[in-house]
Amino acid sequence: MFELILENKAGKKLEFGMGSPFTITEIQGLNPPSATINTSQLSLMDGAKYNSSKMNMRTLNIAFAIEVDAAKSRTEVYKVLKSKQWIKCTYIGEYRQVYIDGYIQSIDIEYFNMKQIVTCSILCPSPYFREAQEIVNEMSLILNRFHFPFASTEEPQIVFGVVSSDTGITIENESDVDCGMVIELYARANLTNPKVYNYVSQEYIGVEISMQTGDLITIDTQEGQKTAKLTRAGVTTSIFNNVMQGSTWLQLPSEGATFVYEVGTGSASNLDV
Repeated sequence: MFELILENKAGKKLEFGMGSPFTITEIQGLNPPSATINTSQLSLMDGAKYNSSKMNMRTLNIAFAIEVDAAKSRTEVYKVLKSKQWIKCTYIGEYRQVYIDGYIQSIDIEYFNMKQIVTCSILCPSPYFREAQEIVNEMSLILNRFHFPFASTEEPQIVFGVVSSDTGITIENESDVDCGMVIELYARANLTNPKVYNYVSQEYIGVEISMQTGDLITIDTQEGQKTAKLTRAGVTTSIFNNVMQGSTWLQLPSEGATFVYEVGTGSASNLDV
């Protein structure tokens, strides 16, 4: 069993599952999209030379039947599915809960059939499904040391928590493809030139900047969304030009990876990642 939800920019939804007035009859476009492979012919070489490749856009074609009260249910369909408008398609299965963004290309309804069938075509410029639940991994964190109930002792101090000194973490990727990340760097004291890198490949991304206490740097390495921003005293500015020379927009490999971080000056323990 699975559940499918179509949601427009106004938050209106069509839900397909138990108790829904709609029944899915067919979905096309769930398979991985085709790829375009760019090659060049060489006169003295058999075959061709590989240059580059890219994944093409995904098209979802969803057909569903209106089971009850055709006129009323058809109106509900029109409220959610509107040509050229943005739509979010969420799939909830036994092992995955994912979504993809797209735009409505067309909506066809068989008005005069005994059971009306609605066919909706959705064009997805980014072909990848995304995890519906946000996954957060902290590389440096505060470990709780305060528990109830407690009794005071003759010790000079009561420790409420300690800051972990670990500067590395192994992150799993439950998807089938490499994906980007959002990296947040928060300074609890002055430091310079924070850098995060893949422990195995030694690829890194860093920022040449002097961070002040309370500064937050946000680096987005997702395809089509690559940004680097600094938030200081409530004001957010782009620091794209501060990205270190030789940096790579780190991706999380499908097999997972171990990431570590360091700073130029100051203590790495004062950087929350």
